[in-house]
Amino acid sequence: MATFFDISSSADLALLHKSVRSDDELANVVDQVEWELIDYFKQRPNVPIYFRAGLENLSTLNEVVVRLFDYDSDNPENSGNDLKEALRRTIADITSWVLRNYDSPDKVQSITQGKRSVTYMGTVPSWRGWPDGWAKRLKNFDNREAVYSI
Repeated sequence: MATFFDISSSADLALLHKSVRSDDELANVVDQVEWELIDYFKQRPNVPIYFRAGLENLSTLNEVVVRLFDYDSDNPENSGNDLKEALRRTIADITSWVLRNYDSPDKVQSITQGKRSVTYMGTVPSWRGWPDGWAKRLKNFDNREAVYSI
């Protein structure tokens, strides 16, 4: 069940496009969109340079955290109000887009590629398939560390 978007709330449903408010897949898509959204902002803490000599697998260094300002990892319902509102509106936008553009009648399609490889297509798209600009409301909450490489 989604934490930041309640499909039984009239205020939350009002944020959705009118054509998708009573869609049969609404609860499933909202749950998937919220999971993908939170997963997008997960990151391991930066490992200090003196720990990089073979000690990367220490359990304290392998913790994955959600890198959003005001996000409460222990109890997400207690996250900051501005963050919850930004997540709620972002989930509504993406859910509306997914349900309006989702036209796979069988929900899942399989394509065999080679002797043993199967690719499943047609499920709810991940953030890579969402429209450009989907994270605009969350840019001020983004606390991910920049990844640099040479």
